[in-house]
Formats: sequence, C-alpha cells, structure tokens
Amino acid sequence: MIWEFLYAGLVAMAAAMFASWLILVTRKMHGEYSLDHDTKGVQKYHTVAVPRIGGIALFTGLAVGSIFHGLQADDQLHLSKWAGVAALPVFLGGLVEDVSKKMSARDRLLLAFLSAAIGYYELGIGLHSVGWEAFDQRFLGQPGASLILTLVMVGGVAHSTNIIDGFHGLLIGVALLVLGAFLWVMIKVNEHLLVIYTMILFGSLAGIFIFNFPKGKLFLGDGGAYLIGFLLAVLALLLVNRHPRISPWFPLLVMAYPVVETIFSIIRKKIFERRQAMAPDEKHLHMLVFERLSASIGRAIHLNQNAVTSVVMWLVALVSIVPGVLFWDNTVACLVAFCGFCFFYTFLYISLSSGGKKFDQKIT
Repeated sequence: MIWEFLYAGLVAMAAAMFASWLILVTRKMHGEYSLDHDTKGVQKYHTVAVPRIGGIALFTGLAVGSIFHGLQADDQLHLSKWAGVAALPVFLGGLVEDVSKKMSARDRLLLAFLSAAIGYYELGIGLHSVGWEAFDQRFLGQPGASLILTLVMVGGVAHSTNIIDGFHGLLIGVALLVLGAFLWVMIKVNEHLLVIYTMILFGSLAGIFIFNFPKGKLFLGDGGAYLIGFLLAVLALLLVNRHPRISPWFPLLVMAYPVVETIFSIIRKKIFERRQAMAPDEKHLHMLVFERLSASIGRAIHLNQNAVTSVVMWLVALVSIVPGVLFWDNTVACLVAFCGFCFFYTFLYISLSSGGKKFDQKIT
C-alpha cells in the first residue's frame, strides 16, 4: 500500500517535471503570451521575463497521476472525474488571466465559487459543521446555508493562495507543508482513498518546485495558484466529512497563514485605507519581510532575498501547522491555536511595518 502511494506521487512528479521543462524549452514559441515581462509593477520582484503558466504543468501532473492511479475503483473513478471537472473553471479562469491579463479578480473569484458549487453537489464537500453544535443546528441547518458557507470557504482559500504566491517557492512550499499535515492525519484515521490524491498533488507540486525555487525559472501563475487553493480546500472538506473525529478547525488552522493574510489584507484596505479590497499593493507580510531582508542581510552577504523570504514565510506557516498536527482532533485547542496565530501575525506585521520605517531611516 505504501509503495502504491509513493509510486502515485512519483509518477505525478515526473509528469509535472517534464511539462515544466517543456514549457521552458519552448518559451520562444509561446513567450508572447506566457512570459511575465512586467518587472516594475506592483507585486513584481523578478528582474527578467519568466513564463507564468506553471499551472499547466501542475494540471498535467495531476491528470497523469490520476490516470495511472486514480481510476482503479469506482470511488476513485468518481473522485477523479468530478474533481477534474470541478477544478476546470477556477483553473481556466486563472490561466486566461496569465496569458491575456484580462480576467479580473472578481471574475476569478466567481469562477472559484462555480468550482466550489460543482464540488458541493458532485463530490460532497459541503461544510456542515463548525464544531459548535448550537451554530450548526441554528444556522447550518437552514436551507442553502451549508452551500453558501462552502462557497465562501473554498473560494476564499483559492483566492488566499493566489495572494501569497509572490516569491520563488513561497506558495508551493506552504502547500507542501499543509499537505504533509493532511497526510499525517490521514494516516492517523486510516484514510486510504484521499492519501492517493494527496500524494498526486504533492508529487505534482514537487515536480514544479524544482523549477520555481530558488531561481524562479517558472511561475505558477494565477492558474496554478488558484488550482492549488481549490484542491487544498477540497481535500480538507472531504477529509473532515469522511472522518467526524477530525476537528473542522484543523484544516483552517494548518492553512491559517494564507487565510489570515487575506482577511487581514481586506480589513486593512477597506477599513484603514478606504480603498478596494482586491486592489494590489506592496503591503503584504511577505513583502515587508522581503524589504527588511533587502535592507539588511541581503546587502551584507548577497543572499537571494527572494528565495530567503520564502524560507522565512515557511517558518511563519509552521507556527500554525505544527499545532494543527498536534491537536487535529481537538476543536477547542485548534480554535485557541488559530486565535493565537492571528495575534502572532498581527504583531509581526505591525512590528515590520512600523519598525521598517525606523530601520530604513537608521541605515540611511
């Protein structure tokens, strides 16, 4: 059984690696549409044009891995078919933005809701409990309440992973850590079906990671980032629904970094800065970390600040992932840990944003 899981991941990894390599060697053929030439814009930290269609390599790895290892039983066939169908709207919406720059954030979010709706009806990813019986009975028991909450959860996670996809290997590294937490809990509850698909996603991401970190030769793009978030949300909901022993707060806790980043960003823009919540800016936490590294350590020892920023943010993500692994079946502990991460994130953000100005004045 273990070798079957490993083999599934290796096949997906090999397919994603080959697709990534193929994108790079044929870049002259599709570069007019696929290369990100904008090196001066907001949230742009690369210095040369880089292909931003890594989502195609990710989708290839997932498809090949599923064909080889996800069609051997009726439950596998059903999950493979409908997961693929459900993922198409959110993936294609991001991919269109990658090659045309004409798909708005609102439209991409709506397509994420559409993917979530398909998953709700065909995969059974409905969110039916938040671990609070009174809330579950009074609100989630109402017609349509579970569907609406599921759309918000899945669409929100998909959008949040796109937000943190700003530096070499950052999103893929966080996703691999989250998948590692999922795998740990799956082993604890003897979940075999979802392990196969988790390993396929893990392998696909690992195959692209080689080209994405540390040099950033290939970007995931919006197609890849939204696809990762959508699939993480699907795996999380399926895992919780199939095993009531698992706290519904466990997935939220291990994905706290991108989720809190998104919520914090919306509050910051709408309430404190009085502007559109989806307007891009250079004030996300990973950008503040990059600025501090660039101003201090990077100048001193000539590090690749882009890649080092990702390593720092992986450590930030572990602040919530480790408690999730330890308390995956304890709702109270997961909730307390999530609140703790919110305070930690806020403290870190304020320290970097306010301290950064003093630091810059000092070194100049």
